[in-house]
Amino acid sequence: MSQTHSARDEESQQVTGSPSRLDRRKTRTRQALIDAARQILMEKGSSDVSIQELTDLADVGFGSFYNHFTTKTELFEQAVGDILEEHGEQLDRATVDMSDPAEVFATSVRITVQLATNSPEVARVFSQGGLRFLIQDRGLAPRALRDIRRGIESGRFVVANPKVALACAAGCLFAFLQLRLEDPPSVADSDGDELAEQLLRMFGVPADSAHEIAHRSLP
Repeated sequence: MSQTHSARDEESQQVTGSPSRLDRRKTRTRQALIDAARQILMEKGSSDVSIQELTDLADVGFGSFYNHFTTKTELFEQAVGDILEEHGEQLDRATVDMSDPAEVFATSVRITVQLATNSPEVARVFSQGGLRFLIQDRGLAPRALRDIRRGIESGRFVVANPKVALACAAGCLFAFLQLRLEDPPSVADSDGDELAEQLLRMFGVPADSAHEIAHRSLP
């Protein structure tokens, strides 16, 4: 009877499209590996660990790693991508009541540069692998592109190609984070205001307006 029920359950899952027990186990294993990578980043500030250490921390078999990731780099990029997506969601919440695309963009930049202080390990992986994160469909890049396009549509930004503007902004942000991490005395979190101001001016916002927007109190 139990075998009959099991067969019926599997058939029902196939019909409804719901995940099977194997699918759920694979999902849990993959998430456990990602969580382990995140924990290592937060505790050690480095991805310099062995795959054995990762699987031990995730409490999964060593061979399970290669069912989900081809390299450690791929795993840690996934972990950082998840963190950046959470950061992007925080930016969305922080700017939800703002109607001016220029203010939304500037606020997001000013909050993001604080990663170098609040989550230096994440900022380091983000800045060093920046070009890969620039083309992801989640995290910070798609939100920045959205805000740039809104700025163009509203007339706040004078930009011909929003992706060129995104590349310019990302390059400036990566460089700022790198300076903040490697040469802390040279720049402070508060200098993120100037970074945001210069980016707004580059996008065509008048100097006085850019300065005022970039120095407003953060939410």
